[in-house]
Amino acid sequence: MLLKRYPILAAAIIMAMMAIVSCGRTTFVSDYEYRQAREAYDDDDYDHALDLIEKQLRTTPGHIGSLYLRAVIHHERKEYAQAHTDICYVIRHYHENPNISKSQTYGFRGINYRDMGNYTDAAKDFKRAARLAKKDDPEQELVLLNLETQMYYQLEDLKAADKVYHKILKEHPDNCMARVGLARSLMAIQRYEESLALLEEAEKQDPYYLSVCKFKMQVLDALGRTDESIDAGLRYYSLDEDVQVNYVGEYLLKHYSYAVAKVRTEANKAESFSKWTVLLSYLYERHGEYQKAISLFNDIIKEYGEYEEILYRRSQCYDELGECKKAVADLTRAYELSDDMFYIGARGDAYRNAGFYKQAISDYQACMDDDPLEGFFYYAIGWSYELSGNKTEAMKYYNEGIDIDKSYPYLYLSRGDLLKGEGRLEEANADYERVVALDTIVQDGSCRQYALLNLGRKEEAIDWMDQLIAKEPMDGGHWYDKACLYGRMGDLEGSLSALDTALQRGYREFRHMEDDDDMDPIRNLPRFKELVEDYRFAATHTMIEVEPFAETPDAKPARTTSEIPMRKKPGGTYEVACTINGLPLKFIFDTGASDVSISSVEADFMLKNDYLSAKDFRGSKKYLTASGNICEGAIICLKEIQVGDLTLRNIEASVVKNQQAPLLLGQSALERFGTITIDNENSKLIIKH
Repeated sequence: MLLKRYPILAAAIIMAMMAIVSCGRTTFVSDYEYRQAREAYDDDDYDHALDLIEKQLRTTPGHIGSLYLRAVIHHERKEYAQAHTDICYVIRHYHENPNISKSQTYGFRGINYRDMGNYTDAAKDFKRAARLAKKDDPEQELVLLNLETQMYYQLEDLKAADKVYHKILKEHPDNCMARVGLARSLMAIQRYEESLALLEEAEKQDPYYLSVCKFKMQVLDALGRTDESIDAGLRYYSLDEDVQVNYVGEYLLKHYSYAVAKVRTEANKAESFSKWTVLLSYLYERHGEYQKAISLFNDIIKEYGEYEEILYRRSQCYDELGECKKAVADLTRAYELSDDMFYIGARGDAYRNAGFYKQAISDYQACMDDDPLEGFFYYAIGWSYELSGNKTEAMKYYNEGIDIDKSYPYLYLSRGDLLKGEGRLEEANADYERVVALDTIVQDGSCRQYALLNLGRKEEAIDWMDQLIAKEPMDGGHWYDKACLYGRMGDLEGSLSALDTALQRGYREFRHMEDDDDMDPIRNLPRFKELVEDYRFAATHTMIEVEPFAETPDAKPARTTSEIPMRKKPGGTYEVACTINGLPLKFIFDTGASDVSISSVEADFMLKNDYLSAKDFRGSKKYLTASGNICEGAIICLKEIQVGDLTLRNIEASVVKNQQAPLLLGQSALERFGTITIDNENSKLIIKH
């Protein structure tokens, strides 16, 4: 989203307004408590700051600086109604002030409206703020106009967004952002040729504008110009350090041989293993060429050593090939390196896929003991029992899971199937209805189609399955689900055809196919046996023909030095600017800490604004707080931490439940950049790398 190009506007407005002390007041009024509250706020002690603000307001009712600071704290705590009350007072009583422009007051209220989900009023405030900014803060005008257009996108009002973009182009003919915005709107209404023309104009203005490459990839794909779409996608991948491999990979897989040739060319140009190696391994893995993917993973591990994410991906390839022992070994090692229960759960999956249900249940049980409120583990244990033929134990865990977690659809679906098998149709239908009520988003892992079919809503079931496939057409798992659905429907030809496509697109869980009762209608058919035998043989006998990469020079490159400004805080810690997954933040560098941690408030904001996804959450672990207490927090994977001109990728961080906890990077984490030195005299963090 274009909004992510300006994530720091809220902070800019906040920092500017924090300079207010007594807007419209005489200078002799005491603001001691307010200044103390500012210091408490800077130290993230929000409760103390609020106490001091209350004291200030008792002394000087209507103190603008205090009311604004309170609005800031309420906003950061997601207490948007209280923040709204205070910022409205600031706007109503605003007087000319050198420290804050009027446009910024409306901009901040627009941000508060946006975070409340009130996009209509947010758009109005951003519009007014942009108009005011022409006079009092010209540098922010385009930022505010862009925020206004994002609200119209949220409201699905493309005409209003386009009106703003045309206004921008009238005053700024060379503005690339506006031209891309218009192209995006045209793409949304399937006017692809016109959209492409605008994107090509924008590309001439700024060849490095990331959104041009991204939208060109999408538009060219929609026009059926697959190879050109791949070229645009590869350029996007080369320019954007933040782009996810799977996002570009979905387009590349549409002409696999062409994409592989292009990526291998880029990989061979690199002096050592690079992001192109990672992309190539992804393509091999998704296309079902697991041996080739494994070969690359082996080379990466040889070059850089064992890393849990690479071990995990290699384990998935071994799992698909039916090499359970190797998959288990990789997942066990990944757990040893990370102490992350995610890998124990994945090991349970590997055992289950190989038919080792006792071992799978043991791993799932360990995960359930670690996180007893997670419904998936009850389902996984129940399903393993069901696959092994023990429906009594399966029903027990489905019931327990539903008692603990009433939001996990597969628990209801699986229990409903068992109830249906026992002839308890009324109870089964109640469970299927619950699935339909819970599972409403077209996304990977959906099981709504099965519940609809069991309720006799066949056409709706087929439509939902088609939507899942349309969203991720190269996902073999979706095609396998279609084979299961058609098998349940009794459409044997449709089931076999979908299974063939699933295997073509990389589905290789052969042991699961043997035990899955959804395959019962076609399991004994000659075509089923032929498909499984052919693809099982191909998967285990793929020739590895990976061209060597360019040789790396023997001489090691000279070390360079990066100097990063920092601000010393009370207690011997330092505050340093950074970006996390593209979001500008400030972290506390504590020489006495080792881990990376982030507050629940920051993590929640990042999740809601797409800087984190559900897949980034890796379980939980216990940690020791500074006060000596043992607490438990979620573990997330931060895809990128950028400090100055340096970048770390795939860093594990703890989510601390204390809302006032700072973003903390310990010394051991920063030492991954290189050798750390603190220049106290010049307030700089010096990193040799």
